[in-house]
Amino acid sequence: MKLALVRPPFYSLFGLTTPKMKTYPLNLLYLASYVSRNSDWKVAIVDGENLVRKGPFESVAPTSDPELVMNAQIPQMEALLKESENEFWDSAESEIVAQQPDLVGITCNSGSLDTVRILVKRLKKRNIPVILGGSHPTVLPEQSLLYTTADMAVIGEGELAIVDLLQAFESSLDFSGVRSLARRKDDKIVVNPRAELIADLNALPIPDRSLVDRTLYFGDVIMTGRGCPFDCAYCASRNIWGKKVRLRSIDSIITELQDIKRKTEEYLVNHPNYTHISDRLPGYRVVKILDDTFTINKSRTIKLLDAIISNGLNCFEFTGGVRADTLDKRLARKMSEANFRRVTLGVESGSPKILKLIRKGETNEQVVDAVRLLREEGIKSHTFFMIGFPGETEEDIELSKNLILRSKPDHVEINMVTPYPGTDLFPQIIKDDPYSIDRWYRWFHQGLATHSDTLGYDLDEAYHNFLEFAREYHDSGKPD
Repeated sequence: MKLALVRPPFYSLFGLTTPKMKTYPLNLLYLASYVSRNSDWKVAIVDGENLVRKGPFESVAPTSDPELVMNAQIPQMEALLKESENEFWDSAESEIVAQQPDLVGITCNSGSLDTVRILVKRLKKRNIPVILGGSHPTVLPEQSLLYTTADMAVIGEGELAIVDLLQAFESSLDFSGVRSLARRKDDKIVVNPRAELIADLNALPIPDRSLVDRTLYFGDVIMTGRGCPFDCAYCASRNIWGKKVRLRSIDSIITELQDIKRKTEEYLVNHPNYTHISDRLPGYRVVKILDDTFTINKSRTIKLLDAIISNGLNCFEFTGGVRADTLDKRLARKMSEANFRRVTLGVESGSPKILKLIRKGETNEQVVDAVRLLREEGIKSHTFFMIGFPGETEEDIELSKNLILRSKPDHVEINMVTPYPGTDLFPQIIKDDPYSIDRWYRWFHQGLATHSDTLGYDLDEAYHNFLEFAREYHDSGKPD
């Protein structure tokens, strides 16, 4: 039997489909590899981010600030979601059906819920059962099934549950013993007890990257741990991965990086015309680390960086997310030696009041120091700021701008506060019953306000103005 795992289109709805705009869906590769090892099912990956808009919805070329492109393309995205018979959706359906699946699994966050609903309705007309997974079904399993009409949903970490599900699907069709599963039964939705998280991540197989066409994506991606111990009010990561950090062994990470290196070199040997190799294998030396915070355990991080250096794996250009309060000179220097070229920092706000409200646990001084340390070691900084927190004023927004001008990061990305289900911000901002909400496509960072009525200003207008500030900051030249 065959399982098709699907990443629904999101950035492609805005016309952003170039490799520079996307990495391959590592979460689906983990699921597919685990299923292949632990069952007789065949697995295929279908990535909706590779779909190109047609006709009046043609794809657009990205700029240096993709959030500007996305904000400008919102009307086209909305139009596509309203035209469920558009050939874009025909292409999406055809890509899935071409795999001849017995079961389709779709990963789903809040912003993709309307897209998933279109896909599920098309697949159900073909009598193909659909199971959901991801952050939104984890937090709101019943609502997700009712909204999309999907048959089942996996809650939380998916590897163990999906194998149990496939065994039940293939044999008895008795799903009562499948952990972490929400399902339809007798016109009701039943939610089974949740499974324990995987204690030993080393037991997971190295993801089978042959399941995707590497030339369609920028760089490689790797996960070295799951879970985050922090309690930021805007984040829902803990709902899937938990607050306890589970780290892979250094040996397993080195083995995976060596595997990536070997396959990259094989590709280069088989394509000897190197003149435009980056066009055929975009970012072929880049590895992005997808951990919530790569530097969460400083001593382990340094040991891993030492192993990367000693094994010659600093041939890669690494990037990953760090917290400003985890950085010191020794760690920044070691990251530079391991060939980290860029890191991301979730700063969020320059207002001490807002930082306290969202329980960020960092100060402006730590941000200034972190950006300085990175600059001194030749590592570029990519900082994230948000606008639209409850209780935020125009003065708080100015404090964020002042922090940008003071810290001088290499790149600034501005996002709109999005109260995702499962975060502490959701019940604080959204008073509607989740079952009554439609237009879930508003739940994304790049530009559709969900809660202007709770603020003292128009969030859409303020967000646009902050984007313009960021554009002018970048146009003003490199930081000193």
